Amino acid sequence: MTEGSDRTEVDDHAPAQREPRQSVLLSATLERFGSVETTKHRVRDLSPQGMRIEQAAGLQVGATVLVAVGQLEAVGSTIVWIKEGSAGVKFAKAIDPDQARGKAAVRPKANILPRLGKQRGATTGWVADLDNPYRK
Repeated sequence: MTEGSDRTEVDDHAPAQREPRQSVLLSATLERFGSVETTKHRVRDLSPQGMRIEQAAGLQVGATVLVAVGQLEAVGSTIVWIKEGSAGVKFAKAIDPDQARGKAAVRPKANILPRLGKQRGATTGWVADLDNPYRK
């Protein structure tokens, strides 16, 4: 490079500049395309473009996966590197890291909901009248 040269030129062989990653400890669920099986992984680093996960056994570089982290569901992603039990995951489109850090809502099972309305507590003895405002 000569003195005074313009540094705005893009070198195709230079590594891409990435956003700073935030150190986190989250849980992610990965689903491989063509498989109904999901796997759980620990997320260690997170940025809008990607994340580093642990427990990467069985993953392959170039594999396309769906990732769910926190309140984010089904984000298309690609495994870009694997090293010493960790893997780099690149999101197909940028995410909101704050939303990924949010707790996922726990949905009750569908068969539990009808029973909740039918439960009345005790039905025999004096305890059954405990909630009755007109009891003697």
